[in-house]
Amino acid sequence: MGRVYATSAQYEAYTGQPAPANAARLLARASRLVSAATKAAVYDTDPAGYPTDTDIRDAFRDATCAQVAEWAKRDAAGSGQSDDPAAGPWTSVSAGGLSFSRKSAPTATAEDTMLVPEASEILADLDLCQVVWSP
Repeated sequence: MGRVYATSAQYEAYTGQPAPANAARLLARASRLVSAATKAAVYDTDPAGYPTDTDIRDAFRDATCAQVAEWAKRDAAGSGQSDDPAAGPWTSVSAGGLSFSRKSAPTATAEDTMLVPEASEILADLDLCQVVWSP
């Protein structure tokens, strides 16, 4: 498993909100985006590959939390694209006469594959990546 830059407790401290039920999975996913966005950055790491500079490590943590916070906000707004596979594939089910409605497969969007503006800005403040997100 790759590096995860934030914990559920750190997410809660950053946002002031309870962590989503699937926080571990979302934090891991957001951490992969942070790693991808900072591939060209030069910084010292410990043997596990985490930044040794506390400012950089904090930026990775905060960018990860900001990314998950945006996903949680989007899901709370009812985007219809839940990151929780336990939510199931059905939007409605009837018994009499059997009627099923299945969710369409979520399609990847910029929000799913790129850092959100706040996360990009956190990393850009330390010259770890360029702000590349645009609405």
